[in-house]
Amino acid sequence: MSAYNSYLKADVLHSLQEPVTDTEGERSFLVVCQVQELYFCLIATELRFAAQHLRAGETPGAAAALRRAADHFVGLNASWKSLEWMTVGDFLPIKAGLGSTHGKSSSLQSWKYRELVFLLGIRPPELAEPVSSMPDEHSSLLTTLREPSVYDEILALLGRRGLSIPDSVRDRDPTAQHEPHPDVARAWTTVFYGGDPGLVDLRFCGEALMHVAEGYAEYKHLHLVATRRSFGHRPGYYGTSGLGWLAETVTEVPFPELWSMTPEHP
Repeated sequence: MSAYNSYLKADVLHSLQEPVTDTEGERSFLVVCQVQELYFCLIATELRFAAQHLRAGETPGAAAALRRAADHFVGLNASWKSLEWMTVGDFLPIKAGLGSTHGKSSSLQSWKYRELVFLLGIRPPELAEPVSSMPDEHSSLLTTLREPSVYDEILALLGRRGLSIPDSVRDRDPTAQHEPHPDVARAWTTVFYGGDPGLVDLRFCGEALMHVAEGYAEYKHLHLVATRRSFGHRPGYYGTSGLGWLAETVTEVPFPELWSMTPEHP
């Protein structure tokens, strides 16, 4: 075997597509979904690297990992272009084939996407429930839920660097959703607009976090548009319409205080 194929495991990669219908477009749907799963894992890995660097106070390494994560979101979001051909009439036969072959299938069952979301700090505990039929993955998700998010780690670092981060923020239950706090917005405003050259590295990390958040928000929007086009308001699984759970969270953006700081705060 060539070095190229030995490294990439291309023979294995090209054997992983197992269509469940004779629909010509199914392979593109299947491949795009698999590519997106790989991107979910890649972004989650970068977020873990960033969190580790922040915990150690290594801001250059954290900023680099966050920039890579933001770039991966560009690739992830571009993958939706390959499904712009898909309409309701194209998708429903595939959905029926999935149901008859594998049972109820929903993107809610993507445990790597759930891990990514938890690492960003978006933490409704019920997000883990659709994965409960996979004990190992479900257990891994619950472990991630109990660990500090990448945002928790940078707020802790801001506190260690002398910025005013309230104890209620630093000591909060990591399984709970982070709630915006005006003191955190003021701390970020100091980092971005306070003029202290000793905080420039933290600003670089903050800017990288904003790029990650923008990539995540774009992914949510593109997912909503693709679902509207290919599935519409038909009943989905888990008690929602096809668009219900997406529409409810499409405006959800992580790292909220980065979007509420103003130069007037300091």
